[in-house]
Amino acid sequence: MLSFIIVTLLFHFTNAKRIICYTTNWSQYRSDSARFTPEDIDPFLCTHIIYSFVKVNGTKLVPIEWNDESSESMIGMYERTTNLKIKNPRLKVLIAVGGANFDNKNFEKIVYDDFRLEKFANNSIEFLLERKFDGLDIDWEYPVGHKDGFNKLLMILKKKFEEKNLLLTAAVAASKENIESSYELSFISKYIDFLNVMTYDYHGSWENSTGHVAPLYSRMSEDQEQQQYNVNYTISYYLDNGFPSEKINLGFACYGKSFTLEEEDKVKFGSAAIGGGHAGKYTKDNGTLAYYEICDRFKENWNTTWDDEHKVPFAFKDNQFVGYENYRSLRQKIKYLSEKKLGGIMFWSMDMDDFSGSFCKKGKYPMVKTTKNLYLSKKNIKPRKKMINHCVNGDGIYIDLKDGCQHYFTCEQTKTSSFKSFQIVEKSTIN
Repeated sequence: MLSFIIVTLLFHFTNAKRIICYTTNWSQYRSDSARFTPEDIDPFLCTHIIYSFVKVNGTKLVPIEWNDESSESMIGMYERTTNLKIKNPRLKVLIAVGGANFDNKNFEKIVYDDFRLEKFANNSIEFLLERKFDGLDIDWEYPVGHKDGFNKLLMILKKKFEEKNLLLTAAVAASKENIESSYELSFISKYIDFLNVMTYDYHGSWENSTGHVAPLYSRMSEDQEQQQYNVNYTISYYLDNGFPSEKINLGFACYGKSFTLEEEDKVKFGSAAIGGGHAGKYTKDNGTLAYYEICDRFKENWNTTWDDEHKVPFAFKDNQFVGYENYRSLRQKIKYLSEKKLGGIMFWSMDMDDFSGSFCKKGKYPMVKTTKNLYLSKKNIKPRKKMINHCVNGDGIYIDLKDGCQHYFTCEQTKTSSFKSFQIVEKSTIN
């Protein structure tokens, strides 16, 4: 009976809330427990899966990897991903076009030629329907400066997609410069179902000082330009320039940006760095560590601390430094999302979380699940003023057993005293 009530409660919370999870077709080449395939996807974890990437050849979408498509001898990655809808019929599976390695000239040729654009739209619909995808996600971060072309592309695609009940979404940049030059926000909001804002990669090994992949707010010591590189600045810019909050999904990075310190005794955000941190064993990319690789670092007795201006943690050992996400920072971002009334959350990418549960010892998908639980618990709740001092395990979500599991509450530590006080946040009785 108890398990039934808990499942009912969780189902009640997940209704109509977007949880977008990107997956990549190159993560299949990582070794050992880091190798990711469609069979590693929990079909009930996310509301939308976005398979990345497909490329453009002429006016057609075409596969990138040798095993994307099915053949007589194998079931391809596309089909293995869309087959997740058999287990969860409510799941939507899209495919993404674009990305950092995409040849932007292909898009440019299409969007400024009416004949090519018409063919691209028709060919895209055929591609999606034949492979049982539910829509197309357009990564329009790198074709900088083609605002009119993007408008036209979305307008034509949306008109045709609606006729076939296909979703049209976009992944967009976080920087003010790219937003101003590439998006007419009030216009594109009419033609997409939702927007995946890439609120991460604000800092990295291309800089000569340490920074966080996704600081929530700026620091006082940052210069005027640097104070634009944070989640709050990006989201505020979108909202202030006419994009509806309910169509925005807040992006979360399932990885951290790492640095090699110039001086080991100067450990903070903004400290001098001589380059990216050491590459992870599995992702093999200097300056970037997957969430599970950060967990591996913690096994080597790394130190961790918190930056109260950015509202994010960082870890360090010797001359190595990495900014990442933890429960506290995720909770801060979900609180922010709730205050701004944003429509959903998005993860890039789920294959960089500890999807196998082999590294962090917190079960499968610890980052995605923690963020999801915080997101769902923050919706449809009404705070009350009552304070208590007996939340059994501190911060977290608790089922209230005393009233037959008709309520749940969230315990959050406060700063009102030197004792551990927690705020009760109570859910109304389940109907």
